[in-house]
Parts: sequence; structure tokens; C-alpha cells
Amino acid sequence: MQSLEHIHGGNITRASLKYGIAKNDFTDFSANINPLGPSPKVIAALKNSLDLISSYPDPECTELKTALAAYLGICEELLLMGNGAAELIYLLVRVTGCRTALVPVPTFCEYSLSVLSQGGGITKIPLEGENGFSLPVDKIISCLPGADLLFLCNPNNPTGRLVDRVTIEHILDQALAHKVMVLVDEAFMDFVPQRELFSMISLVGRRPNLAVLYSMTKFFGIPGLRLGAIIAHPDLVARMSVSKDPWNVNTLAQIAGVISLSDKAYMEKTKQLVNEEKEYLFSKLQDFPGLEPLPGAANFILVNTSNSGYSSGELADQLGRRGIMVRDCTGFTGLAGRYLRLAVKTRPENQTLIQALKDILGGKDR
Repeated sequence: MQSLEHIHGGNITRASLKYGIAKNDFTDFSANINPLGPSPKVIAALKNSLDLISSYPDPECTELKTALAAYLGICEELLLMGNGAAELIYLLVRVTGCRTALVPVPTFCEYSLSVLSQGGGITKIPLEGENGFSLPVDKIISCLPGADLLFLCNPNNPTGRLVDRVTIEHILDQALAHKVMVLVDEAFMDFVPQRELFSMISLVGRRPNLAVLYSMTKFFGIPGLRLGAIIAHPDLVARMSVSKDPWNVNTLAQIAGVISLSDKAYMEKTKQLVNEEKEYLFSKLQDFPGLEPLPGAANFILVNTSNSGYSSGELADQLGRRGIMVRDCTGFTGLAGRYLRLAVKTRPENQTLIQALKDILGGKDR
């Protein structure tokens, strides 16, 4: 069996132990979370709700499902809430009995790990850096026969590439002919301008082989509470619902979700900040002759470090020693030693990163 190692960003505890720096003194560019953090209304609501932890949470997530269904413009029967989107990936694989999955790589590692953990097999379909990591549609379609499940991340993590609806619908048609389910992970879609032009959520129910994964942790800044959802045909939702843990979404997470979805001003401020700061950070990274940032649609930037004089691991280590965490993409298939992923943060934080890169890249002959 292949390795089942889970490699992710955002592990401040590990970084603190490695570099001897207090957790609060790190600036974390390794996890792609809303730079504003949670809505202030969420923080206030959580503080006022701590007494509720002495009771069991609502196993049906009734209020949260109502709020999220309204936000997404769908029927509640299409929704199942999860303890983060990752839980739902594993649950889907287990409930559908997936034995063989197609995974365009590089992408989120938990797709492959969820199938491998159930004893299944993976067919990896490379996204070529020479082609800007674009989706190889013809190759995917040629691999559909014999597969059970196709994973698509849109926009993709870590490349940031966004695929249009027409392309995904074409793949869905071909997948249906071969009885292949397609899971479209839209964890970062809330950061995409005019998301409704790219999201597949409105087609769920009308496309029997389509399921869409939704995350509330990234855009709403609550990764520590774990909150995600899957949007799927009611029959699949029902099967997954009876197979999940009975109280998989805790009380505080449910409260945070409901309040987050009500704070429209916070959402608009987030979109404006991320768009402005991504443009700023991308421009500054372009000024380094040894770095090549790649355009993307999400709240992070993939950077090719091949010509910097440092491997991605070396550069990540140099930044770590300065209290800056970045994602070394060595754990992503095909990116080892050559790419960093940088989250978009606030202007002062982005300026701190740029200055640190100047200090490092200016101190070694290239």
C-alpha cells in the first residue's frame, strides 16, 4: 500500500518546536485562510454561547443547513454538513464503495489518501507545469472507463487554476456514460469573483453523478472549528447521513457557521481585501528575478523557485527561521523542490514576507 502520510500547511505547533519561536510570533502563509480571521460577530457569538457546550449539538445542523442552503440557493435536502470538508471526502469514498479513483495532480492530498485508506487504487493524471497546470480534459476522459470516482478541485489547490463550467459539464457527460461519479471540490470558490459563473452547485440534483464539496473554514476564517458541506443528490445525502458520526459538527461550529453567513459586510470586505492584496503580492513577487509566481483564482499564489538559487525546502527553512511559515510544495505530486505556495494576507504581513525574501535572496549568488 502507498504511504498514507497527511501533509498540510498551518502546523504552527510543529514550526514552533522546530525553530524555537513562540506560536504567536509566527506569520503563517502556509494555510490559505481569510486574512481577516473570523467575523467579529462570530467571536462575540461564541463567547456568549460557551454555556451550550454542556449539551449535545444538533445532529441535523438544522439552523446551519437552513442558512447555508439559502446562501447557496439550493434545497436543504441536497446538503450534508461535516466536520470540515475532509471528513466528507472520506465518508463519500466509504459510502460509495469507491475502488478506483482518478486524481489530476498536483492537488489536495486527501483525495488520494481517502481512497487508499479504504484499500482502493488511484490513477494519477499529471497537470503539466509547461502548460500552466491546465486540466488535461482529453486525458481525463480517456481514463474514465473502469473508474468509480473522479476528483476535480476548482479552483485547484495548490495551482489556483480555475476551470469553466462548460468544460466540467463536458467531463460530467462523459463520466455519466461510464457510470463515474465526479466530486468537484469548491473549497476556495467563495474567493472567486463572480463565483456563480464557475460553481457547479446549481447543477447538483440535475446531474446524478455530480457532488460538490464546500468549505466554510477558508473563506470564513474558522479552520480550528472544522466546518464543511457536501452538496449531492438526495439519495446520496441520505446514505451518507446514516453512515456519519451522529454528532459530527460541534455546537460552536454550527453557531459560527450561521453567524458567518449572516455577515454580508464581512464577506464583501474579505473579497475586496483578498483581491487587492493578491494583486499586490503577485506584483512584488514578480520583482524577484529568481521567482516565478503563477496566476491563480484563489486566495494563494503558487511560486516557482527553481531559478532562485534555493530549493523550495531551503527557502521555506530560511523563512521559517525568520518566523514566517510558507507551504513547501514537496508533498504535492510533481512539485518537489521547486514550488512554494503563499497565502494572501494583509498588507503589513505581505510586506514582511517581501522584505524577508529580499534579505534571503539578496544574500546568495545566483
